[in-house]
Amino acid sequence: MKFLLLIHNNVEALEKFSEQELMEMAGGPAAVAATARELLATGELVSVLGLLDPGEERDIQLVSGTPVISDRPLLETKEFLAGAMVLNCATVERALEIAARIPLADFRRVEFREIRLDQDDFLNQLGTGPGES
Repeated sequence: MKFLLLIHNNVEALEKFSEQELMEMAGGPAAVAATARELLATGELVSVLGLLDPGEERDIQLVSGTPVISDRPLLETKEFLAGAMVLNCATVERALEIAARIPLADFRRVEFREIRLDQDDFLNQLGTGPGES
């Protein structure tokens, strides 16, 4: 079973701390690296994504078949998506256990979602399995 952890940030709640201070409050870089190595070794950690803070994002939408790209500020709330992790776990309980251990979970909201379709499933539904043309 695969799971997506969406890590949210709140600028106002965390503005008094640097990323380094938050990392130290989460146990420090060595502890974070040890957890990542452990989960990579078990195959439970599939991917980690860290996103830049809002300000450089773009909105792309097709209007009458033409791509319209907007670079206006899109953030209308104090909270934004800061990153994500993909887990591959045998049970929901194990995935929740890992989610509770991720760095900075004490300071950022983590949304937990089961993945119903991944790239292999998607290609199989289209009739083109992984590695096929």
